[in-house]
Amino acid sequence: MSIYKGISATISFQPMVKEGKPILKRHIILFIFLVSCTTMVCSCALLRQPLDKLSGFSGHLKETEIGIRNKQWLVATKSLNKSIKAWYQVKPYLQIDIDHDYINEIEADFIRLRASVETRDKSDSLVSVLLIQDNWRDIGSM
Repeated sequence: MSIYKGISATISFQPMVKEGKPILKRHIILFIFLVSCTTMVCSCALLRQPLDKLSGFSGHLKETEIGIRNKQWLVATKSLNKSIKAWYQVKPYLQIDIDHDYINEIEADFIRLRASVETRDKSDSLVSVLLIQDNWRDIGSM
């Protein structure tokens, strides 16, 4: 014989409702809003690494640097072209919330780098590629 005679428990799986609107729906909308705001505010820091992995930008810059250090100008030129192509793939995403000075500096350094590689000037080429790499790292730390 049970001491709970006459008491039955019913479990209801209906959504909690307050004033005619589901509470869960409010929480989902609020969550999506907060995630969107967070992404917009710090999109650069969140997107730089995935964009870098997809485009291979850092890897191409490293190949360019190695080509310059070893005076392999054909390798440096090919990897520089790949770097520039990757840069133009990444650039539109970065322009959303980055200070345009970073983008302008990287593009100016690319122009200097191309000229230095074409003239086979090792010291200027190395300076330019290292500046691009440094600016790229700084973009992620903003």
